Amino acid sequence: MRVYWERIGVLGPICRLVGKGFNDREIADKLNITEITVQGCVSWVLHSFKMPGRMELARDAFSAERSAHSAHLKGR
Repeated sequence: MRVYWERIGVLGPICRLVGKGFNDREIADKLNITEITVQGCVSWVLHSFKMPGRMELARDAFSAERSAHSAHLKGR
């Protein structure tokens, strides 16, 4: 069962932008959503994955983005 954030299509994009170092306001502006939506999604991820804070989420999202980019380059 998909979570609310995934159903509305913001879970992945928010996590990627957190990984790139964007703050909540910048993410909201980029995705044309409210800052409250961004905050709720980030809070849900931190709670669900038992992460101690936003830095852990950013580190994991950055690592995942870098791995995906690396895999894409290898496939060329």
